[in-house]
Amino acid sequence: MDTGYFRKIAIFLSLLMVWGILARPHRVMSSGPCGELTNQIGHGGILWTEKAIIVQGTAVPDVSDPNQSLHIIKEKAKRAATIDAYRKAAGILAGIRLTSDSLAGDHPSVISKINAYVRKATICKSKFYADGGVDVVVRLPITGAFAMDQFRNAGTDPAMGTSMFTGLIVDASHLVFAPALVPRLLRTDGTVIFSAAKVRTEVVLQGTAVHYVGNSAAIDNDIVGINPLKIKALGMGAVSPSDLIIDAKAASILDGSPEFMSSGRIVIITGKRRKIVCKDIADTVQDTKIDWKHRIILARGNGRTNFQRELDNSVRMRMMEQAADVDAQRKLLMTALQIKIDGKTTVEDSQGSVAKINGAIVNAVRCEAKFFRDGSSEVVLAAPIDGLAASGKGMGKTGQVRIVNETDIKTTGLIIDATGHRTFVPVLEPMLVGPDGTVLYGTSVITRSWANQYGVAGYRSSLKEAKTDQRIGVNPYIITPTQVDEDNPARLMVGPADAAFLIELNVTSDLLSQGRIVIVTAL
Repeated sequence: MDTGYFRKIAIFLSLLMVWGILARPHRVMSSGPCGELTNQIGHGGILWTEKAIIVQGTAVPDVSDPNQSLHIIKEKAKRAATIDAYRKAAGILAGIRLTSDSLAGDHPSVISKINAYVRKATICKSKFYADGGVDVVVRLPITGAFAMDQFRNAGTDPAMGTSMFTGLIVDASHLVFAPALVPRLLRTDGTVIFSAAKVRTEVVLQGTAVHYVGNSAAIDNDIVGINPLKIKALGMGAVSPSDLIIDAKAASILDGSPEFMSSGRIVIITGKRRKIVCKDIADTVQDTKIDWKHRIILARGNGRTNFQRELDNSVRMRMMEQAADVDAQRKLLMTALQIKIDGKTTVEDSQGSVAKINGAIVNAVRCEAKFFRDGSSEVVLAAPIDGLAASGKGMGKTGQVRIVNETDIKTTGLIIDATGHRTFVPVLEPMLVGPDGTVLYGTSVITRSWANQYGVAGYRSSLKEAKTDQRIGVNPYIITPTQVDEDNPARLMVGPADAAFLIELNVTSDLLSQGRIVIVTAL
């Protein structure tokens, strides 16, 4: 057996040993102003409860100059990692929700400010490794300063009234509520009772129009005072997942425009964030995959380093990993752009979707990482597809919010059994149509808020599996479509009896407006 084989084996074993070293920091600086927050992130994300973006940048050491000292190598790597963190923070910031119906990435005037704003980030932690590489965790406070152009109505009608209450606590933990810098509170008829107009300009600039907590125990009494008004949100508005509907009694109190609304003494209790769990399905990804069942896109990235180059093994490991990550992100972007929206149009054709895609990919979750003795590596990343096309023309046109007593609901959701129609294709915005071509369910029926959070419909591969989906509850009604529209494979046609049922259901309940539909089809 030739010596080259044994040399490769030795290199492989060295890589494994170095990987063990890389899993532990060689030296860790103080966590500083971020405290334990640095342990709560992967690549990065928004922590609304902390009013901050926490993101990690990474850099491979530059060892091209043999005369450089280790100190110089580390300092250069730290600067490169910090720039990488700024870049990631900018991507996340572009996808942040400013108001109930506005993302930062929607506005060119905001985008132009983001790159300068991210430079205000604080370095929380620097992790130096034995190879001279470094990870840098930064914290960027979420304030209204970078987006003030979009809050031109801030403080135009500040709340100045008196009240026996000292603050407001809104429990939205049971809803798929999406935090925003300045969310809105609505009456049951959909009219606005609280928005940026009610908040003093300086409070909006400080990013403290509202405060978010994960549970009631985390509420700071110094914010809401000794006698806060406590209410439970009835639901979300039809337009945005950042609109909350409150009951008539609470609305009558807030109609007096109590001063605590303008001073940022509002706390909203949010529910648990959706987490992407993809470790068990990573092996099913050969290159790229749209997983309609889990509502994610996945991509396997590949990286390689040249064993012939005179590099430290740990440096090779980092180069392999970084190259695979970049390749996977590129594939995620290309795959996302080609997702069909309505059977004909792709996401790439949809105006305003690219910013949302970039935000999703920046926050992609790592499902799997593999390193091989030939110098190659593979990384599988996953990103959500919900909301990629949930702002199109006509979205929520007829969708409306009803406050329905759940005990009066007999049907809890719909299962559309399309297993007999092989020409049907899963898309972001499927439609149900009647015998006469009337659209019975689609983007005009579902509220935009639910489409943003849950997508227009769920997908399952079997009837048995569909019946266990929480989206449709414990008593779903099953509909078998009569055919697939010949001109559009995303349109399912139903018979006269089912069409009449859907029309009545849309009048008497909010099941359709909340998108409580699962389509069974081959995935």
